[in-house]
Amino acid sequence: MKRVVIFGSTGSIGLNTIEVLKYLKNYKIVGLATYSNYKKLIHQVLEMKPEYAVLVDRKYCSELRKALRGKKVLCGEDGLLEMIEKVHADTLVAAFSSAIGIYAILSAIKKGLRICLATKEILVSFGEIVMKEVKNNCAQLIPIDSEHSAIFQCLEGRNPAEVDKIILTASGGPFLKRSIKNVCKSDVLKHPVWKMGKKITVDSATMMNKALEIIEAHYLFGIPPDKIKVVIHPEAICHSIVQFIDGSLIGQFSLPDMKLPIQYALTAPERKPSLVKSLELDKIRQLNFFTPDYEKFPGLLFAYDALRIGKSMPAVLNGANEEAVKAFLADKLKFHEIPVVIKKAMSVHKPISGGIEEYMEAEMWAKKFVNSVIARKEKKCY
Repeated sequence: MKRVVIFGSTGSIGLNTIEVLKYLKNYKIVGLATYSNYKKLIHQVLEMKPEYAVLVDRKYCSELRKALRGKKVLCGEDGLLEMIEKVHADTLVAAFSSAIGIYAILSAIKKGLRICLATKEILVSFGEIVMKEVKNNCAQLIPIDSEHSAIFQCLEGRNPAEVDKIILTASGGPFLKRSIKNVCKSDVLKHPVWKMGKKITVDSATMMNKALEIIEAHYLFGIPPDKIKVVIHPEAICHSIVQFIDGSLIGQFSLPDMKLPIQYALTAPERKPSLVKSLELDKIRQLNFFTPDYEKFPGLLFAYDALRIGKSMPAVLNGANEEAVKAFLADKLKFHEIPVVIKKAMSVHKPISGGIEEYMEAEMWAKKFVNSVIARKEKKCY
């Protein structure tokens, strides 16, 4: 019986993970954590009966403790760390958005848990630090992102020296064939393929999610940025490809369903029957692959710039993007202005070297900078 902790249990990845674990049967959920959705967490705790429950947003802690009287309830980010230290788990599914729980994830790595990572921002901002800890502790870090799961599967058992290129596929989002100017929020949040949280759906529409995935792939697989390529693949059937030095291309193909990469992260290298329907190739009329429009989606190029500059720049890219998306969702920023403010933040920032705290400070600086740009813009409007 494998013992699992889920960070972000009330989000789309968390909910899918619970579904997968129920299906697999030989897994027990021993810890659940959410940021603020305490009502959903209450239902999950009463159903799953984990040993610990954590609510990161402390303002709802009294309500949670009242509803779960007699249960082990912890609060705040330090509650995540305490749960990892106290619960005897085998696996951590890390599915918070942004870098919430970074110290708890590092603790889990040191304790030898398998890390099933769905949070690309962890590697974008702290990739070098996290992967160094994974290596030093001989830990397992297996990606849940469909693209990185695909690459992970294509690379299994292969010599990294034989890799010529990693090809990340992208659906192109809702504006693949439409202008990005003067679009409605409802259009942005209507992804043609995936059903996801708001933040990642906006990232998909700007293609900033793919920029973040370039950085994630660089740290995860130790591949130089110039060997990571993005291609548009609207059908989202091929989830990514590895090109080898002999010219062979090996890809992972399946119906677009996050339950599959979640399950593989949990069971790898073993494969088991899943909840996902098998792909029937004879029913697919065509698969398309083409070059992205870098003028429409300039954010894609920011990843290469951030990796070239290095140090704290990836963290600034991540922080600026998070705050810009937040402003867009709050109707303070137009959709096409998201990459504009990110570029401004990157152009002004003076990169620094450091550890988790320094890169967190760089993220915070980027968020404050974006807010100051938006505040000046709003002032001009009056």
